[in-house]
Amino acid sequence: MVSIPVRLYKAARRERVRFRHVYAPEPEPEEVERAPEPGPARARVFEPPEPPQFDAVTPVRETVVADDDAKPIPRESILKGYETAKDEYVVFKPSEIAALRPRTSTELPIVEFVRLDEIDPIFFDTSYYLAPDQGGERPFALLAAALARTGHAALGSLAMHGREHAVAIRAARGGLILHTLFYANEVRAGEAWRADAPVNEKELGLATMLVESMEAPFDALKLKDTFEERLRALIEARAPTPAANAAPSREAPPPAIDIMEALRKSIAAARKPVTPERAAKRERRRRA
Repeated sequence: MVSIPVRLYKAARRERVRFRHVYAPEPEPEEVERAPEPGPARARVFEPPEPPQFDAVTPVRETVVADDDAKPIPRESILKGYETAKDEYVVFKPSEIAALRPRTSTELPIVEFVRLDEIDPIFFDTSYYLAPDQGGERPFALLAAALARTGHAALGSLAMHGREHAVAIRAARGGLILHTLFYANEVRAGEAWRADAPVNEKELGLATMLVESMEAPFDALKLKDTFEERLRALIEARAPTPAANAAPSREAPPPAIDIMEALRKSIAAARKPVTPERAAKRERRRRA
């Protein structure tokens, strides 16, 4: 048996601007000097602000306090701080950050088509099945067939959950699958995981024989999460059968479109001048 010691490195991860909760303490109320009362004594008094009045209060799940004080901090006083150096922050109001978040997209413009085999799978993040909405069955099927025939993927961008995502759409399983993509700066680059050791040809021949002897068709049903299975069995043994979810309501279908006319307009808008390099590339593909 061959044993190969390895270490795990996360190949890609989302890079986000990380904020910390910060607050600026309100200045202490100033001492107010009142007019002296008749008599020999003259006093300086401390005049606090009037407390706010509330008709009702709602419990909160957690209490935010400062590191050096146990007094609760009002939620409206909590700000977002980006640490530029040790204990130095650029501070923003939460509303300023919220104003920058993109709205969830209602359309996904396709900006270009690329060869699917040119996308390294390391860039794939989350996968989604796409399903045609009412009235979109024919163009959906046409796009799926075109991508399947050409081996291309459609690239675009999509905003959801307050984030902007680069996406790739490919044909698979008779339909379309959308993958959110990692950006280039989110994929780690380095040499720690490259196979740079010399390989003996005889050893390579034996390793190839081992791979071929254990070859089998991919079957996702063989992939088992035994802990999850045992956990679900325990839950089902103690919980009643859940009620079936209600079927979602369907909106009225949009008006049908002329696919051929829409395709002609899209081709005319996207047509680029054919350079000698592109012409040679197309010719190589036809010959292949």
